[in-house]
Amino acid sequence: MNTKNKILGGIYLFIYAFLVLLPIIILLLGPTMPTRPTLLEISVSFGFSGLSMMALQFISSARFKFLNRPYGTDIVYHFHRQMGIAAFFFVLAHPLLLFILDTRYLRLLNIFQAELRSQLGIGAVILLIGVVWMSEWRQKLKIPYWFWKFWHGIFATVMIPMALAHIFIGGSYTNTPLKQAVWIGYSVMLTTVLIYTRILYPIRLMRNPFLVKEVKGERGNVWTIKMQPAGHSGFEFQPGQFGWLTAWRTPFSDSEHPFTLVSSAEKKDEVQMSIKNLGRFTSRIQTLKAGEKVFLDGPYGNFSIDRYPDTKKLVLIPGGIGITPIMSTLRTMADRGDQRPVKLFYCNILWDDVTFREEVAALEQELNIEVIYVIERPPEGWQGESGFLNTQILDKYLDASWKESGVEVFLCGPAPMMAAVEKALLRVGFAEKQVHSERFALV
Repeated sequence: MNTKNKILGGIYLFIYAFLVLLPIIILLLGPTMPTRPTLLEISVSFGFSGLSMMALQFISSARFKFLNRPYGTDIVYHFHRQMGIAAFFFVLAHPLLLFILDTRYLRLLNIFQAELRSQLGIGAVILLIGVVWMSEWRQKLKIPYWFWKFWHGIFATVMIPMALAHIFIGGSYTNTPLKQAVWIGYSVMLTTVLIYTRILYPIRLMRNPFLVKEVKGERGNVWTIKMQPAGHSGFEFQPGQFGWLTAWRTPFSDSEHPFTLVSSAEKKDEVQMSIKNLGRFTSRIQTLKAGEKVFLDGPYGNFSIDRYPDTKKLVLIPGGIGITPIMSTLRTMADRGDQRPVKLFYCNILWDDVTFREEVAALEQELNIEVIYVIERPPEGWQGESGFLNTQILDKYLDASWKESGVEVFLCGPAPMMAAVEKALLRVGFAEKQVHSERFALV
């Protein structure tokens, strides 16, 4: 991360922390109620912090490019997930501390007889439990992505107004214009973000569609979609970035999926995505026909050599379908005539499933690149590296000059593979700041 992004990232984190704590700050600055027990005030503080964190979740998930730029989209989504869990515990602490303070509060759990304010609060907590539970257990329970996203959005959108109404109806903590202004400000912010993300931005995507030019089969049960902008100039991107693809539906449908832009960043008239058949949506990619309309939202991501223009040498380590951002990088380097030295460690389970194998061989003639294949289950008579990429293989091909400052490593593949290779890279002498990874954990 360069200095500008570090400063910008620090500013964003400061603003986030300030907005989370703002309701408590206003609470402390406002009129005090000495008759209220300390535990009650702590309970309310936890509830306020949790609610403000939940409100800010709408911003961290809105894919605002200026917010993602300093960190990378995968880091922002990871932050979104962790803050959602933290907000859950903050909000849950609010009623639990009330029950500890006075067991008479337990009667509020009877939602049918409780007063409206309590009904709204309990309802908001129930919806929050649903949001967190579905998010954490979606993959284990094999809940379809589109189903999860739809209900995730509905629950979150209903939950926040219920919680805000819970605060306003009581009145004890909105009894001054300043306190009221804080929560009204959050309400306006949420409404603005929802209007932008749910209405204005989908309309923008609708006005800038892409047309499928060709769907081509690749090794490893992968399909490449070639698309052209229809009636507009498309968008510029950096090699290694990704976009969200919507096919067969409109951008209003919440059915988009993230895939790497695998084409060269130097070719503006065509965009390609290479997609492995791994599920319900990806299994249908091969059925797309030339001329069909699709929608692309992008570009996103910081996994790009263009963010490190002073790099002298590149170590590229894809695993399986993790080759897609690496192929975009190699194609872009070829089109630019970039002759910086490259070591490509391409890891796969089977030799016959090595996607883009023939094109990589062709690129060896154009680029200053050495390709090292690491095959987990190699064919009979295999002469290359086998098993998993480890310290021995790295040391065999990377001498001391490849571990100096000015060498950047780009790693992309399955999570277990990347975790193991990251440790191996550090053990052979790479600094942590030299290793850049891209994880497919956005949905």
